[in-house]
Amino acid sequence: FSSYHALQVTLNREMRRGLVVYTNYTWSKTLANVDSSFSGDNGGRPLDTYNRKLEKSVAELDQPHMFKGYVSYDLPFRGKGLLRTAFGGWSVSAITNYYSGRPLTFTAPTPLTGGWNGAANRANIAAGDLKNAGFSKSNFELSTPASANNTYLNKALFSVPAPLTLGSAARRYTQLRGMGTVNEDIGIQKSHYFGEGWRFQFRAELLDAFNRSNLSGLNTAVNNASFGQFTGIGGNRQVQLSARVDF
Repeated sequence: FSSYHALQVTLNREMRRGLVVYTNYTWSKTLANVDSSFSGDNGGRPLDTYNRKLEKSVAELDQPHMFKGYVSYDLPFRGKGLLRTAFGGWSVSAITNYYSGRPLTFTAPTPLTGGWNGAANRANIAAGDLKNAGFSKSNFELSTPASANNTYLNKALFSVPAPLTLGSAARRYTQLRGMGTVNEDIGIQKSHYFGEGWRFQFRAELLDAFNRSNLSGLNTAVNNASFGQFTGIGGNRQVQLSARVDF
């Protein structure tokens, strides 16, 4: 079973003088006892075949806050002759994406040393703030993955379940999530028309214009030596130039 509830707000406005604005905000929650309608995509059997309620949690794709925005503006130059050719036809645009992080799953060793027929076991989690109070994204050390600066989780609250027992954690945890998405793309383009049937267009695009990075590779296996730590980083500005002729 699954359920999805959301508040969705959209603003779509084409204004005078070449200004176009489109924004969309979604506040939602997705609950499910599986991650996919295809049986092979759900990590094998339930944790406890006789207690399916243990599988109910927020879905893997749950992101409660999602904002997308687009704006485009035609620069208002109205010259004549060569001035119009050089300075007319320019427009700028921007696309923004801001999303919450996805929920986390904390795994633990199997309750039986010889294996068992359930899903991966889950960790025991005590009450308290799951985030390491001293963590700061700006202090991440890529060259030293085991550095204390890379520790995102409060490890003291996590423990391995005793033999022959199942962990107390939910299938997905929302008290603490993975890194969210913050991204802005900016485009500048110029269009020049030749007669009635030809158009030349030049475009420059800055993807991830402000060069924002995002941490990745968070280890959530409680018995792993690097548990609770980010191990990678990604995201960088990309600039691409293009030209096209339409006829």
